[in-house]
Amino acid sequence: MKFRLLGAVAADGAEGELRLGPEKRRSLLALLLLRRNRAVSVAQLTEALWVDEPPANARTVVQSHVSRLRALLAEAGADRHGVRLTTAGDAYTLRLPEGLLDVEQFDALVAAARTERRSTEVVGALEHALGLWRGPALTGTVPSTPLEAWRQTLEENRLAAVESLADHLQRLGEPARAAELLRAETVAHPLRESLVSALMLALFRAGRQSDAITWYHRTRDSLADRLGVDPGRALNAAYERILRGEGAPGDPDAGSGTGPGTGSNAGSGAAAVDTGSGAAAVDTGSASASGTAPAGAPGVPGSRTPARSAAPVLTLAAPVGAADRAAALPAVDLLPRPPRGFYGRSAELAALGDALRPGPDGAIALVTGPAGVGKTALALDWAHRHGHRFPDGVLFADLGGFSDRPDRELGDVLAEFLAALGTAHEDLPPTLAGRAALYRRATADRRLLVVVDNARESEQVRPLLPAGTDSAALVTSRHRMLGLVASELARPVPLSVLRPEESAALLARVLGPSRIAAEPEAARELADLCDGLPLALRIAAAKAAADPRRGLAAVTEQLRHEQRRLSHLAAEEISVTSALRISCEQLPPTAARLFRTLGLHPGPMVDPYAAAALADLEHPDAAQALEQLAATHLITETGAEQYTLHDLVWLYARQLAAETDRAEQRTARARLADQYLYTGLAAAQCAEPGSKPCCEPPAASHRPRAVPEFTAVEDALHWLGAHRETLAEVIATAGPERAWRLVLTQWPLILRRVRDGWVPQLQLALEATVETGHLDGESQVRALLGWVLVSNRRLHEAAACLTPAAELAARAGNQVGRAIALINLAAVHSELADHAAAGAGLAQALEIALAVDHPHTVALALQHLARHHLDAGRPRPALDHALHGISLSTGERPGPRRVLLHTAAGEALSALGRHPEARARLGAALTEAEQVGHDEATAEVLRALARAEDAAGHAHAATAHRRRADLLSPV
Repeated sequence: MKFRLLGAVAADGAEGELRLGPEKRRSLLALLLLRRNRAVSVAQLTEALWVDEPPANARTVVQSHVSRLRALLAEAGADRHGVRLTTAGDAYTLRLPEGLLDVEQFDALVAAARTERRSTEVVGALEHALGLWRGPALTGTVPSTPLEAWRQTLEENRLAAVESLADHLQRLGEPARAAELLRAETVAHPLRESLVSALMLALFRAGRQSDAITWYHRTRDSLADRLGVDPGRALNAAYERILRGEGAPGDPDAGSGTGPGTGSNAGSGAAAVDTGSGAAAVDTGSASASGTAPAGAPGVPGSRTPARSAAPVLTLAAPVGAADRAAALPAVDLLPRPPRGFYGRSAELAALGDALRPGPDGAIALVTGPAGVGKTALALDWAHRHGHRFPDGVLFADLGGFSDRPDRELGDVLAEFLAALGTAHEDLPPTLAGRAALYRRATADRRLLVVVDNARESEQVRPLLPAGTDSAALVTSRHRMLGLVASELARPVPLSVLRPEESAALLARVLGPSRIAAEPEAARELADLCDGLPLALRIAAAKAAADPRRGLAAVTEQLRHEQRRLSHLAAEEISVTSALRISCEQLPPTAARLFRTLGLHPGPMVDPYAAAALADLEHPDAAQALEQLAATHLITETGAEQYTLHDLVWLYARQLAAETDRAEQRTARARLADQYLYTGLAAAQCAEPGSKPCCEPPAASHRPRAVPEFTAVEDALHWLGAHRETLAEVIATAGPERAWRLVLTQWPLILRRVRDGWVPQLQLALEATVETGHLDGESQVRALLGWVLVSNRRLHEAAACLTPAAELAARAGNQVGRAIALINLAAVHSELADHAAAGAGLAQALEIALAVDHPHTVALALQHLARHHLDAGRPRPALDHALHGISLSTGERPGPRRVLLHTAAGEALSALGRHPEARARLGAALTEAEQVGHDEATAEVLRALARAEDAAGHAHAATAHRRRADLLSPV
C-alpha cells in the first residue's frame, strides 16, 4: 500500500486508489498519517475535522469515519502490509511501517541530500523529493487550525528543499536553471525574503542584473505596503552584493554558497521540520513574516544595544528608519540578558503580542505554567524583542515566589523601580503605601513595560502595575492568579511542555546539530524522557555538553531508569526535583496530602473519584484539592474533572508516596481498586441496561464514598475506554478476588472492540478465578475469553476454553451464564463447520433463556440462530429468528445486538430476492452501528451491504437477460 499527502490526500491498494469518501474522512486519515504510530485522541480528531464549533454528535461522526476507514483498509488488505488502525482507550493509532508514506520519502531524500558532498548527488536527491509533490499538501481536507498548521509546515519544508536545490544548481554553474525554479516560487510567495534574495543572486549570476535589482525594489515596496516593514538583512545583503558585483558570472566565488539564501543546510535560511511528529514553528531566517528579527541583531527593533544599520552601503536605495530606531532605544532598562538557546513558542509569543497591545485600561499578560516550563525565558524573549514599543523603559523584578530564598519585599522592588525612573534616594517615601503612590504618579504619563517574574499571588503584583494606559505589564507565575485576571483584567497565556519536535530542536540549539545528527535515535529518546520540560532538557543537554566524549546514548541510559531519573536531572543548584519541591511546599495541607497519594495511582490520568479513594477524602474535598494542584500547575486539567500529571511530576509524586507507610500504601491501593470496580459495574450496567450484572463486589471491598452516575451508553463506554490503560495497571497489582471482577466489568467494551488485544488480561482473570475457586466467575471469564478467541480466529483454543463453561455455570446456578456459554461454544462449532453441534447448542441456549425469561439472552440466542441458518443456506428461518429478536428489543436504544439482528434480517431478505427491503434493513443496521460506535458491527454491516448490492445487481442482470430472451424468442 501507499499513502499520499503531498497533494490530494490519497491511498493506493493493490487494485488502485481507494475511494476514501468525503472531506472529513480524508482529513481524519491525513491526521492519523501525520501522527502515524502515535495515539490520536477523539478530541484531537474533532478539532481537526471542524473549522467552527463541532456539533453535539461529533464523537459519533468521528467514530463512524474511523469505522468506514478501518473497513476500507481491511478490504484493501492493509494487514498484509503491516498497516493497522487500532483503538486504545479514547484514541486511535494508525500503525504504519516505514516507506509507505510520501511525506516520509520526501523527508528521507532531503535528509540524504544534506549528507551528500557532491552537488550532482544533492540535485538528484532533491529533484526526486520535489517530484513527489502533486500539488498543495493535504488537498481535499478540512481547513481547520491543526491541518492548516500541518499544511504550512509541509509547504515550508518544500520551499526549503527548493531553495537548497537552487543553491546547488548554481554551484554546478546553472544559475539560469536555478532562476527558473525560483521565479515560480517567488511569484507564489512574494514576501518570503529568502526566496527573493536567492532569485536575485541567481538572476545576477545568469547575467540579468537589471531583473535582479527590479525584484529587490518590487519586494521592498510590497513589504512596506502590506506589512509596514523594511527589507530584512538577507534581502539587503543580496542587494549589496549585486551592487558591488560580488558573485558575478565568472567570479570564482559565484555559487559558493556564501550569500543569502545559500549554505550547506538547505541553502535557504529555512529550517527543515521533522514532519513525523507534529507541526512545528519554522525559523525562516528572515524578518519577512513578522517584521521582527532575533533580539540583539544589529539595527533591529528590540536590540538592547545600539549598532550600525544593516541597510546597504549605497544610500540611493537604502531603507530608512534604522537611525531613528537606534535613537529610540529605551532610557530605562532593568532586563536581564536574553535567554540563551530560546527556541519556538511562536504561538505563545503571538499570544503575548495580542495581550500586551495598549488599550483604554492598559495591558497585562499573565504567563502561567508548571515548574521548569520556561515562563521566564518566554517573558524575557518577548521583552527583548518588543521593548522598543515602550520608549520610556523596561522594568524587571524577580519576586522569588518559587525559590528557596525568601520573597522579595515589595518596598525594595518599588524603591528599585523608582530609582530607575529618576527618583533620588533621599526622596523615597519610607512606607510601602507611600512608595506605591509615588510609583503610580511616576508611571502615569509614561510608556513602560514592567516585567514581574515569579509572582506567587495577586497582592504581590498589584502595587507594581504601571498606572499609564499606554504601559503594559508582563507577569509570570506557577499559579493561575485568578484574582489578577478578575480584578485587573490580566489576560492569561498558559505555557505547557514542548512538543517532541520542539524538544529535539532545543537539544540541537544547546548541543549543536552535529551531535544530534550523530545519534538521532538517542536524541529522540532523550527528548521523550525529559517529557518536553525545558528545564529537564537543558540539564540533560548540559550533562552531554560537559563531556563531549560521552555520547547522548550514555545520558539517555541514565535517564531510562525511572527510579533514578530525577536524581540525574540535576546540575549543581538547578534540578527538577527542587523546582517541584518548592511548588509542593506551598500547597494547603489537604492538597499536599493528595499529591503524595497520587504517586500510588498507576497512571497519570486521574479524576476526583479516584483521588478521593486514594486519599480517603470526600468527593468535594478531593475535587477542591485537585483544583488547587491544577492552579499550581502540578497537574493539568484535560477535560471536565479529568487531570493528568506530566511524567516527571508523576515520578516525583511516586517518590513522595514511596516514603509513606507500607500498610497505608496497600490500603490506599485497595480503596482505588474498589473505586474502579464499583464504577466499572455501574458503567457496564448503563452500557448494557438489559443485562445481568457480571459479578458482585467481594465481601471485603471498600464501598466508595461516591461513584460517577452514567445516564447514556456513550458516556459509560467512553469511561471504560478512557480508563482502559489505568484499569490494566490496577488489575495487574490487585489481588485475585478483585482482579477477575475488574476485568469482567469491561465486557461491553470488549465486545465492541473484540480484536483489540484483550486476551492476556482475560487469561490473567481466568487464572484468578481458578485460584479463588469462584465457579461462576470462571464460567463468565471462559465465556468472554472464548468469544474473543473465536473473533481472533484462534478456534481450537476457543473450543478448549469454552467447553467447561456451561457446566461451571450450571453448578454455580447461573442459567443465563450457561446459555451464553452455549451460544459462544456454538460459534466455535459453526466456524469449524460442525453445523449440527452448533444448531443443537443454540437450540438448547434458546430453551434455557426462555425458561428463565431473560429477553436479553433470548435475543442473543435468536441472533446467533439467524446467522446459523444463513450459513446453512436457509434464509426463511433466518429471517423469522432475526425479526423475532428485533421485536424483543423494540423500544430499546440502538446496540450491537440489534445491529447484528438487522444485518441478519437484511441478508436473509437479500437471499430471498427481496432486494429493496434488504437495502432498507441494512441501511437501518448501518445507521445504528454508527450511532453506537461499534467498529466490528459496522464492518460486518458494510460487508453485508456489499454482498447485497452484488446480489441485487446479478438479479437485475438476470431479469434483463430473461426479458431480452423473451423479446427475441419466436411467437
